[in-house]
Amino acid sequence: MSHILFQVPTRFIDLEEANIVKYIADNRSSEAIKLQQPFKYFGRIYNQIFVNNNGFLTFTEPLSAYNPILDSARDIIAPLWTRLDNRRGGTISYREDTSNAVLAYVTAAVKQYFPNIPFAATSAFVATWDSVPYYNGGGVITFQVVLAYNVHRSFILINYGDVAETGQPWQAGYNTVDSASSFTIPAARVLEILSSSNINVTACWSFHLTTK
Repeated sequence: MSHILFQVPTRFIDLEEANIVKYIADNRSSEAIKLQQPFKYFGRIYNQIFVNNNGFLTFTEPLSAYNPILDSARDIIAPLWTRLDNRRGGTISYREDTSNAVLAYVTAAVKQYFPNIPFAATSAFVATWDSVPYYNGGGVITFQVVLAYNVHRSFILINYGDVAETGQPWQAGYNTVDSASSFTIPAARVLEILSSSNINVTACWSFHLTTK
């Protein structure tokens, strides 16, 4: 199996003091992570979050699924949902950060991407999959998702680092219960996300989570 060296893009948030997902196992999630500040997701308020080994976040319960289907059964954020295997290497880490430096950084990013929306972050939840191998082998994948939010507005920032091609099923985007709000990043091959964006920043996607 070939490994790709992890070189953190400058837009990645460093997680030096992050919590590590302790389950070195197939198709597992973190325990419920209690949020210091509630997160508003298209009108729903959540006080906890789960980080799944296979590249997605859920809110009400852990999910062991590795088949990437953004269905209408739950609220889910999937920066890159595919079957991963952290038993063979890599690190999955997370942290809710309210430090001045991180809040200033994510606030500036949101203002750059959405210049017409007033926003100042009061919390940021950051999860990083660092050089985690695909289940079927063939390489590793690195990406980070940031939930930047305050009591009024929430945003998703997804940054992709080194990504190896794979023949496994995969999907990236988000969905809500009943699919009232849903988006799938349009890419036929996983490598295409490295040259794509919806905010004119290569390998970066961002979304304003607003009710319609």
